[in-house]
Amino acid sequence: MKLLLFLIFVACAALEPASASAPVRKTILGCASNGVFTSEDGYVIKLRQRGGGPIDTSRWQNQRLQVTGNLLPGDNFYIEGKPVVLGPCR
Repeated sequence: MKLLLFLIFVACAALEPASASAPVRKTILGCASNGVFTSEDGYVIKLRQRGGGPIDTSRWQNQRLQVTGNLLPGDNFYIEGKPVVLGPCR
C-alpha cells in the first residue's frame, strides 16, 4: 500500500501545470460599446490595466479597437500600450 501511495505521489509530482492557465499573447480586434469590449468573434473581453484594474472603455464608445496584450482565463485581457482606434464599429 505504501508503494502504491508513493507511486501516485511521484506521478502527480511529475505532472506539468496546465498550459491553458498560462497567459497567451494576442492582438484582438473588437468594438467598445456601452462600457463593454466585444471581440469580432463575439466574446466579451474584460480589458485590464497592468495592475489588474479594469479599463474604462467609455472614451472609445462605438469605436472599433485593436488591443495587444496577454489573454488569461476568464477572458481577462491585460493590455500593453494604448488601444489603436480603427474607426467606427461596423
